[in-house]
Amino acid sequence: MARSAPRLLALLVLSSVAAAPVTGQLRVVEVPIAGRSSLDSLARLGFEVADVRRVAGELHAVIVVSPETQARLTERGYRTAVPMLARTPTAVAEDTFRTFHSFDNPVNGIRATLSAWAAADTLIHVDSAGASYEGRPILVVKIGPAADDPGRPNVLFLATHHAREWISTAVAMKLIRWLADSGGAAVATHDVWVMPVENPDGYQYTFTDERYWRKNRRPNADGSYGIDPNRNYPAFWGADELGSSSWTYAETYRGTAAASEPETQAVMAFHAAHPPVVALSYHSYGGLVLYPWGFHAGELPPDLARYQALAGTELSPAVIDNVPGSPHDHYHPGPGWNLYATNGEYTDWAYRTHGTIAFTTELTSGCCVQDLYYGFEFPDDSVLVETVFRDNLPFARSLIDASSDLGRAAGASGLVPGTPRFTSLWPDSWLNLNANDPRPVSLTLRTTQGLLAHRSAQTDSLRRGVLRTDWRTDLHLDGVRALRAEGSGVAAELMSLAGAEPLDAGWHGWFRDTVRAAGKYSWYTSGSFDTLTSPIIDLRGRTAVWLQLWTRHYGSTFTPEQNGVIQFSGDSGRTWTNAGVIVGDGPNWYPLRVELPQAAGRRGARIRFISNQYTWWLDAIGLASDATSAFTQLGAAADAEVSENPVRSNQVVISWPTTVVSARVSIFTFTGERLLEATVAAPSNEYVWDLTLDGGSRRVVNGGYVVVVDADGQRYQRRLFVARPAP
Repeated sequence: MARSAPRLLALLVLSSVAAAPVTGQLRVVEVPIAGRSSLDSLARLGFEVADVRRVAGELHAVIVVSPETQARLTERGYRTAVPMLARTPTAVAEDTFRTFHSFDNPVNGIRATLSAWAAADTLIHVDSAGASYEGRPILVVKIGPAADDPGRPNVLFLATHHAREWISTAVAMKLIRWLADSGGAAVATHDVWVMPVENPDGYQYTFTDERYWRKNRRPNADGSYGIDPNRNYPAFWGADELGSSSWTYAETYRGTAAASEPETQAVMAFHAAHPPVVALSYHSYGGLVLYPWGFHAGELPPDLARYQALAGTELSPAVIDNVPGSPHDHYHPGPGWNLYATNGEYTDWAYRTHGTIAFTTELTSGCCVQDLYYGFEFPDDSVLVETVFRDNLPFARSLIDASSDLGRAAGASGLVPGTPRFTSLWPDSWLNLNANDPRPVSLTLRTTQGLLAHRSAQTDSLRRGVLRTDWRTDLHLDGVRALRAEGSGVAAELMSLAGAEPLDAGWHGWFRDTVRAAGKYSWYTSGSFDTLTSPIIDLRGRTAVWLQLWTRHYGSTFTPEQNGVIQFSGDSGRTWTNAGVIVGDGPNWYPLRVELPQAAGRRGARIRFISNQYTWWLDAIGLASDATSAFTQLGAAADAEVSENPVRSNQVVISWPTTVVSARVSIFTFTGERLLEATVAAPSNEYVWDLTLDGGSRRVVNGGYVVVVDADGQRYQRRLFVARPAP
């Protein structure tokens, strides 16, 4: 799953490797940390944690500091260190790099290069989406036919929200060139756009003054400079201090208002004029493919299945990392909060506002070349830059191809983009339906006692996606055996369910914890190598099997070797295969559905969860099936039997067919008032009604009554007449 990382004694950056200018007052430093609480604290102080590395056995966060932010760290007791062998700051750059080019250079800068390409190639069309704070054009390039066509879906690639991330602009420029030279049908049948520098002022500044500058160049009222363009979008702007900062000197300063920055406004204007079906925002670094949501841990997009189909999973990733020396062999895919929480961020905004299936790619792992860590300063090496581009080209092409189906789905109500399904059955039901499906009439619940109940399903704007809608129901107080969404035909059944409760027998490994999703306990392991194993479950006769679970975890995408592995065995534990891998942070509970087609019909099914130094909680673990017969008995039922009718004595015996579960007996007046309700434990199939009492101390009056018995999925009814003589 990951290559062995080179042994790092410290953060190593040499000018011979990255040959880049470091001028001004910004520095890369290491901060010793205790764990994720320290990472949260750094985020709340306004720092972007660029990486987490282990140095001489101690965890260090890699951050960029200015004199002002360094002082804030010192005030709060953090100690910082300049990385060993870090390159000594040099004079202002001469802009003579082989691979990376500034925005303004009149010979080979981004603006000059695009102008030359457009003049020489009829497939390249350069336009401006707006102007930056300092007046530079925010260039957007269309590759293919010059005119827009409503029949061609729009696809947008954009790069360098953050000025110091030069590799993202280099990849975007290579993508433009490849699309013009080799795009073929892709650019003929799609309107493909590339915005190579979203933040041109900050990008230019990194070539002339501060190599590690991140934000734009707006002057703030207190003498500081810059707003983080990727914390300035309206969606969830300013939701908290974890995902962005209100402090002007912070790297994640979000600005005085949502969409306050001209760079942000330019992207928003482009979306309004050319709504992208799919978009990809290039950043660096980390080796990640991220998608919504990012603003709050545990929130998942209703179009999760489509996101996972495109971005892949840990076991089948979309992007392979072939950069020599990288400790990772692929880019980790997952929701944005797997990395850290963000608000006012592009992909959340594009998805929520325009229904754009939007991704963020964090290019490269940041390590290593000649065993040296490069971080933001990817080597000025054309072969290595080409490798990064080639690694990411298949994903870019797959997004262009997918936009055709997504575009038709958005405009054609008859297209079925996927199979409706439950993604969780308990303690919350998550029902994922096609976006054009009507609201479920109700949710029919088959309880663990065999009774029927009905619940309603709810949704909101956050859970309405492009292709799918999530309908959720709180079932904490219900014992769930099976669920059916009336009106949709979707049903599923839980064949097993466990959550570390005292009666959940047969599980071994891990500890019980009171931090839980439901019940009283969850399973928990605290960052060790530990395994939780289920009992054997007989799945003979079962098909369409999947695993449901609720999980939360502490981890980091910077250390993907620390992870949680889900394995399945069909032979009672003799052999195991990987079914899923969880990486990164997830501090809030969320449900996970893991497909297990290999489990169908297996007599010796078992599940186990392996913690590789991962802090991990699990609850509501169950094997489920989308094929259920739990509701097949809901046809017309026979009548209940009574010992006499009309009733002239003081007691009447009510009976029904023998069942294997408890029965519920209810007696109503003809006007619908419930007179009494009683539960009869199986295997008894009789209830004696004492007519001298009506559930209280009064004698039952003569008249008509309705007897209703619910047992084992059947409903038995009988009209009963009481005609006793006066006492």
